[in-house]
Amino acid sequence: MDRRRFVKSASWSTAGLLLSSVASKGQDNLIRPESPVIPQTAWGRVWIRWTEPALPAKTLLAHGLAIPWGAAPALVESARKQGYRVYTAVTLEQASAAAKSSRAMGISGIILEAGDSEQEKAERTVRDLRLAHPNLTILTPGPSAKQPAMMGSSVITQRGILQVSSSTEQPWLDSNLALVGFDRAFRPIQTPLIDFQWELSDALQQQQGPSTEEYLLAVAEAGALHSDLILNLHPNLEKALVSGSDEGWAVWERVAKYVEFYLREGERPVAFQANVGVVTDNYDTSYEAMNLMARHNIPFRVLPPGHLTPQGLQGLDLIVVFAQPDEAAIRQVAGFVDGGGVAILVSLRGSFPWQSSGARQVSGDSVIYTMGKGKVIELTEGIADLGTFSKDVRRLLGKEKLTISLWNASTIIAIPYQFPGTSAATVELVNYSADPMPVQVRIKGSYSVVRYETPEHGCCEVLTPTHQDGFTQFNVSWLRIGGRVHLGAVADTQRKRL
Repeated sequence: MDRRRFVKSASWSTAGLLLSSVASKGQDNLIRPESPVIPQTAWGRVWIRWTEPALPAKTLLAHGLAIPWGAAPALVESARKQGYRVYTAVTLEQASAAAKSSRAMGISGIILEAGDSEQEKAERTVRDLRLAHPNLTILTPGPSAKQPAMMGSSVITQRGILQVSSSTEQPWLDSNLALVGFDRAFRPIQTPLIDFQWELSDALQQQQGPSTEEYLLAVAEAGALHSDLILNLHPNLEKALVSGSDEGWAVWERVAKYVEFYLREGERPVAFQANVGVVTDNYDTSYEAMNLMARHNIPFRVLPPGHLTPQGLQGLDLIVVFAQPDEAAIRQVAGFVDGGGVAILVSLRGSFPWQSSGARQVSGDSVIYTMGKGKVIELTEGIADLGTFSKDVRRLLGKEKLTISLWNASTIIAIPYQFPGTSAATVELVNYSADPMPVQVRIKGSYSVVRYETPEHGCCEVLTPTHQDGFTQFNVSWLRIGGRVHLGAVADTQRKRL
């Protein structure tokens, strides 16, 4: 299936936490060439999928290797001797045998790979294997992950009709932000794990493999999303690394800088900053709207329908509801609106309290009800235009409630995080075009210390912020693919002396 058109459904049934939940952390470390193995608390890890029968003489900078089940025992032993943690990639049929044999083979973990139609069975298998083998790491990638990329136009589904985006609009970005949000909400047991196959459209690409920038973007996006990644190396690159090719190692040295930059070791928990909630239990029906909101830098968190509670709605100013609510959820939505929130209901039918008690206004394809301090917008026929919808969400929030805004950033996604209980925050920036550019950022909160780092230039450049109406604004002069901004506040007594 063309990833520019749509991604298949992923049915995840495990009840979960919100995207703002603290990311789960492993106890494994990054393997650094010619360095001792020191356990670290880490996420943002990269596994290299290795398919060649031999390994490079120099150890690659990575968390570990993902080797297909059934690979030669000599390859596994060689990897262990070089200090790699070896994970075996298995199908559903191979999972049980691999788990039983793992200790004898020196395997550190299992990566269970299942298709979209196998997800429910895969969830049961992973749960059973974790119970049977509590000391064995068992991971499963989120289904429907895609190659992060920028395209000038894209084919999308709107009301069941395939439409081509206009060439005059902002470039279309394929990102995994929506997938990771859904994954965190419905599969909180593990850090989201991104695994995709490269789309090599022409014969030359198929022969040469992805560009270095495409490898860097894959690592940067996963790291910025606080996710793990299985990085598929093209056979030509694997062969070049094994042979000791200068050209191959020049590529890998650039990739390794990104791998190390995004590894998070022993840091404090962080919470994703978002005041928009997407209530959904079906990835298909909500994906394109989430992808466009991500594209327009509207931070959102995914709420399973069961999280329509006062706690789940805490901190939100607007919710987009794709899942049919039950009576208890309807009462929560009504209370949320009455207190000043905005609720957008997409393709939902039923009798709701605001329909009889609120002022009614018809506007195009929507019906708007005013109730208490807030409003409900019913889109009974679905979202007519996804680009317009995303812009309308920003308009409904209003300038004062936009968590983050970017200028000169048609190809950049920003992901803001807060350190709970502190005045510190970070903003991860990902440029999908790979063309260096400046970007202007405005973020909610008053921060007096702003520092910027990139994999290319290290840490840290001190930026000069300005403040207005509870927001901090600063300029980043150079962003190629990945960058991180550290934000901190200075105490009032210190600020007066500056």
